[in-house]
Amino acid sequence: MPVTDKIESRIMIGERETNRGALQFLFPLVIFCCAVAATILILKFAPAPFFWVWLTWAAALWAGMFFLRGSWPRAILFNFGIVLCFLAGVEAYLSTNEYTTPIFPDGDFYVHDDLLGWAPPKAIEAHAIKFAPAGLLNRPSRLLFDTRYTIDPNGLRIAPPYRSDDLAGTVLFFGCSFTFGEGLKDDETLPYQVGAQSEGRYRTFNFAFEGYSPAQMLAEIEHGMVRRVVDSSPRYAYYVAIPGHVWRVAGLVSWGGHAPRYVLNADGTVHQDGYLQDRKPLHERLGIHRGVRQLKKSAIWRMLESPDSPITDEDLRLYFAVVRRSQELLNTQYPGIQFRVILWPVRNDPTYEKLRDGFVRMGIPLDLVEDILPGFRTDRSGFILSPADHHPSAAANRLIAQHVLSEIAP
Repeated sequence: MPVTDKIESRIMIGERETNRGALQFLFPLVIFCCAVAATILILKFAPAPFFWVWLTWAAALWAGMFFLRGSWPRAILFNFGIVLCFLAGVEAYLSTNEYTTPIFPDGDFYVHDDLLGWAPPKAIEAHAIKFAPAGLLNRPSRLLFDTRYTIDPNGLRIAPPYRSDDLAGTVLFFGCSFTFGEGLKDDETLPYQVGAQSEGRYRTFNFAFEGYSPAQMLAEIEHGMVRRVVDSSPRYAYYVAIPGHVWRVAGLVSWGGHAPRYVLNADGTVHQDGYLQDRKPLHERLGIHRGVRQLKKSAIWRMLESPDSPITDEDLRLYFAVVRRSQELLNTQYPGIQFRVILWPVRNDPTYEKLRDGFVRMGIPLDLVEDILPGFRTDRSGFILSPADHHPSAAANRLIAQHVLSEIAP
């Protein structure tokens, strides 16, 4: 072959190699730019956007594998794609199952309270609406409840009429949204049902509210709120407990700012030491400030923003001490009053067993919801609002009210 032909052949081979190298660089660049553009559009318009973002980048990595040489770079991209698919699955699960808060179209339902941290406005009727998690398709029509809460002039949810001329006793109720009656009509709450089923022979007071714990119960008793509101001598007091109250008393939840803060004394008693404060959001703790609005569109980030810190044996001792002090003060203020606990379970939560056993050791009369509601251990669907909201249903409260009256009725 002539020398000139060899030179031309080498030039052509070099040009092909150059073109191939350019394409190997160009195609990944195009894939990257398309993924970036898709991410921007998804974050702006898509529901549960990070589910689609993770899938987009997984697809981009897998597409980029075809333009890499060598097995190790391809394996790295493949495995990163698997991780992103896993994140997409977590996003999908959380977006469908994460807890949503009620909406109050008529105005703010949570007002600052110097004693308790927060409370409902007095003498109002509040409109409460709650939707299930929007999920991947953003379906706001999945309504969980649409109801109204009537709050009396004392700031308590209203109770049924009572027979002042034939009163068998007064019953106090303490607790959180389980007792307050989230998602239920006024006449479907546990305190209301006890009064209504007794045909007015028992007068009831509902001192519970959304997000409360035994810390608010103790503050209501200790600072005289109960004595100011209750103008008769109560014979019974019920505290409706859930395992989550341990975290709230210890100040280990992200939203418990200005709740009463109680601390243990050396002798195992408690005293109030000011008020709790909200923990700083995760982005402030990490020093991240830019792009937080976009990060909050991620269900994974929202979960990391407000985790409940692990509890310790010290936290459990504090919890039980607060409940014990509440019982002791009620006994001092109302000699002969009977204090009982109704405990709601949480599946596979060791804290539930610790609360159950702890109340038994303390000698506080204890009623287990799983013993009261028939078939609750195997199927609780009829006793909660929905799979997306495990607050008690009206049917559950009716049955628990029957149980309460069977204990206290003469």
